[in-house]
Amino acid sequence: MAENPLSSAVEFAKMLTAGGFRLDPLDSAPSIEDVRRLAKRRLPTMAFDIIDGASNHELTREENVSDLREVRFRPRWLTDISNVDVSTTIDGQTLERPYVMGPLGLQRMIGGEGELGAVRAAGKANIPFTISTASNWAMEELADQATGPLWYQLYMYKSERIVANLIKRAKAIGSEALVVTVDVPLNGKRYRDHRNGMSIPPRITPQNALEAIRHLNWTRAIMRPPAIGFRNLKDEVQGNNAVSHQEFVAKYLANLTLTWESIEDVRRQWDGPLYIKGILTPEDAQRAHKAGADGIYVSNHGGRQLDSSPSSIRALPMIADAVGDRMTVIFDSGVRTGDDIVKALAVGADLVSIGRAWGYGNAAAGEKGVLRVLDILDGELSLAMGQLGATRINALDRSFVEYPEAWHGQGIHREPEPTAVTEEVTP
Repeated sequence: MAENPLSSAVEFAKMLTAGGFRLDPLDSAPSIEDVRRLAKRRLPTMAFDIIDGASNHELTREENVSDLREVRFRPRWLTDISNVDVSTTIDGQTLERPYVMGPLGLQRMIGGEGELGAVRAAGKANIPFTISTASNWAMEELADQATGPLWYQLYMYKSERIVANLIKRAKAIGSEALVVTVDVPLNGKRYRDHRNGMSIPPRITPQNALEAIRHLNWTRAIMRPPAIGFRNLKDEVQGNNAVSHQEFVAKYLANLTLTWESIEDVRRQWDGPLYIKGILTPEDAQRAHKAGADGIYVSNHGGRQLDSSPSSIRALPMIADAVGDRMTVIFDSGVRTGDDIVKALAVGADLVSIGRAWGYGNAAAGEKGVLRVLDILDGELSLAMGQLGATRINALDRSFVEYPEAWHGQGIHREPEPTAVTEEVTP
């Protein structure tokens, strides 16, 4: 009897499935770097570089990643790891994992739904989602889609009225924490954006027309209403003409008179946890404490602001030593693996914020892509904890890692600040 070709094909398909064959490359992506490659393949250069790029020569962006690789683990074998608990509590908030989704703006520039899919993914994973002031959907629109905890990231605009209104709206949507970004007194010069002619809303020009044609799904998505812009500032500062990101920030955001007294004013308006994002020195960490902040983000804006700033992991040890017993220390910039999360916690952070990592997932496949990123990080985090012999987040300390002594200032020449910080650091 002749073999039935259809039956053979069915059996072959079963064998492929049993062997782990997947048609969707996202399902089989083992790392954030693999998700990044999927995002790069899907997007035109202009859109991908919004997520991937940084300021000037991108030295700080590169060192954020490479310096994390300098941290080495010191595992403890023959430890009972039958129950590894990655939950933690931060300023009264119980979290299922020791990291949150940090603020990323301009997500509609990657096509699809922008931040909407990401906030839904955060809800499904029950992870705090930080709404950016620069999001392409209004905070109220994102809150309507949210089923998990929300934090709100605030830029200190020139107008005190606009800032006060944003704080009031953040309270109204139930934001559980306020994250004030302080490292954008002026916007960094991002060479990739300038070369690509990036503008908000995006424009199809002779320079990028070919890429727009090659990525028609993206082109259709960015043309869908409403027009791409900063919807948290709708009717406040938004015009109808396309403008470069740097021009927008220079015209509306750059607050050249911002001081720590401005943070004290925000403290008076906000009753919940208040975190200052963009801290890279112990001196500024102490100033943040004096201004009334509950915590700080050790962050260089992912290398997107002042190039040649220190990597966040390089800055972390001295800052944690200075204020870690009095403030919540959140690590940001350069996280690409669950191992990176464990390293930051062991070196001195209480919590980690991820940005580009979930941005790559959103760019690759929207909500599904973000969920895949969280799944990858969760798996790597638990694996690293187990392999280290650390069964709880609060068990992680510097005895589990080794890193350059220079990160504590040894062998580095630094002149003291002209004006001494008046608040003493508690030993």
